[in-house]
Amino acid sequence: MEAQPIPYYDNLPDFLKAVKSIDSTNRCFGIFPFEQFGGPGEVIPPFRSSTYVAALVTEGTGTIHLDGVPYSVQPGTLYFLRPWAVRSIHKADQWHGYVVMFTSEFVTKRSVLSDPMQEYPFYRKGAQPLIHITPEETKELQCQFEQIAIESGHPTRSKADRLDLIYHLLQALMIKSRQIYRQTLSAIDYSQPVSLVERFQSLLQMYYLPDPNQETPVLLTVHEAADRLHIHPHYLSDILKKYTGKTALQHIRERTAFEAQSLIRNTNLTVAEVGYQLNFDDPSNFTKFFKSITGMTPRAYREQRYALAA
Repeated sequence: MEAQPIPYYDNLPDFLKAVKSIDSTNRCFGIFPFEQFGGPGEVIPPFRSSTYVAALVTEGTGTIHLDGVPYSVQPGTLYFLRPWAVRSIHKADQWHGYVVMFTSEFVTKRSVLSDPMQEYPFYRKGAQPLIHITPEETKELQCQFEQIAIESGHPTRSKADRLDLIYHLLQALMIKSRQIYRQTLSAIDYSQPVSLVERFQSLLQMYYLPDPNQETPVLLTVHEAADRLHIHPHYLSDILKKYTGKTALQHIRERTAFEAQSLIRNTNLTVAEVGYQLNFDDPSNFTKFFKSITGMTPRAYREQRYALAA
């Protein structure tokens, strides 16, 4: 498989082993207290994972970056992550609470629905991934996480029964979280323009994921994005400018630069190969583009990274 901008993990054991040296035999489900994932000042570099995540931070502060967007974490933070989103974490101090990780397989094999995750708005494309909830809501959901953790480590129950019970406890957690999520975000106007912004951001995220079914990558331009969203390019840029402060072209250029920096930082690809992987047909055009965004050439950026690591 070709080198990717950042590491990505196809199953839970591989991720746990690589990030936290945790041995796990269950490829589909895991629940962990945050204390098991490091202490104050810890930084988990960007990665992608095949898992869904549901997490509750009862104490602690820091920042979660999702696809380059920072989200502030504080006591009473509830967050949900879809598979393959670019994730990184910085803990300002010790986090307490729980993080649940599970794959699509874990849910679909036990559900009668063809796409059970669509039942939960926080797992839909473009959804707000993080909310801050009240102490009362935090306490209620903490109890749900604790029940899952207790059942996960039950000493006498069979593995099959444990996983079935965990599935139903997870559904209870999701249903309670769904009500809190909707109430928390009820003041947000999900009008057509806001929905368009979310769909564009989701398109931008998915564009850089590996697609084995796509033999010839299509260069993402403003016109290509607008065509996929079935709107006029000028309208797309106008709405993005109004709601995000940036045009469609600015978003595309910044995301392309983000992927380029990740490739240069995390792979041994040459500068020309990085440019080709991002659909630049000429290495000099890629170098000019990269310098216009970052203020330095790709080669200088890589040398700077090497110098900082030395």
